[in-house]
Amino acid sequence: MYRTVWENCKSSVCAIEFLSKAGTKITTFTGFKVKSYLVTDDVIDKFAKPAEVILRFTEDGLKETVCLRMTFKEFLARKIQINGRLNPGFVLFDIDIKEFRDLPALMCSKKINYRIGHPIAVLGYQLEQENLAIKSGIISSFFKQTNGFNTIQVDCSIKQGNAGGPLIDAENLEVIGVIGHRLASIARSYKEMMRIINANLKVLKEAEGKINMEDIDPIQVLIVNQNQIKHLATEFFKSTNMRVGFAAELCHLADYCPDQEDISNIDLELNLDN
Repeated sequence: MYRTVWENCKSSVCAIEFLSKAGTKITTFTGFKVKSYLVTDDVIDKFAKPAEVILRFTEDGLKETVCLRMTFKEFLARKIQINGRLNPGFVLFDIDIKEFRDLPALMCSKKINYRIGHPIAVLGYQLEQENLAIKSGIISSFFKQTNGFNTIQVDCSIKQGNAGGPLIDAENLEVIGVIGHRLASIARSYKEMMRIINANLKVLKEAEGKINMEDIDPIQVLIVNQNQIKHLATEFFKSTNMRVGFAAELCHLADYCPDQEDISNIDLELNLDN
């Protein structure tokens, strides 16, 4: 069952990489193609503004099929506006670009009465790795947000970078939800810690060389210590995960598409014999 999910869905899932002005990777999200749209988590444009964005689709989870680089401003210009409607927990970007037109698209479920225990799969990228991965689990609960939309809770570990990935019905391969960035509070804590450490390093650099104790500069010792803490904090942040996942329900996605077409009826050649 999960081999079938992988074979039929992997080519429609995208790594969304944010780059700094220096060209280093800031963070990674996951997205997936539905018709001519890229669907991902709604917090993707609420992080510190990067310089560039890379959209990368793969053939087997690692080998690139299409890779497109653009400025963050160009990326945001493709965002579909919801025009005052309630925030559904996901966003759409127009990717009607010749490079993406031959890529397969996923089908979206319009079903709203999934049962607890139903088998699901999550496809997503990791923050520190380049490869796409599949995870299995079940629907473990539902709860309603203050905006009236359902959130699906799944028994499936979620790591940094999985946000925006498709939550897939393992039986019929339809997307039923979009994985949310429930690690956002951890990301904020990490960002605040980096701010404090960098401020400490700036003060220490200014004092470097002004104090010596038996030919040892204690300020240099403190600088090394702060850099070690910074490195450990970064490694912990990269490996952080949640033992459960949360996804925005996708059954009303058609309401947010400009053409209002039935996006649940997307042609997709399925290989269900595996």
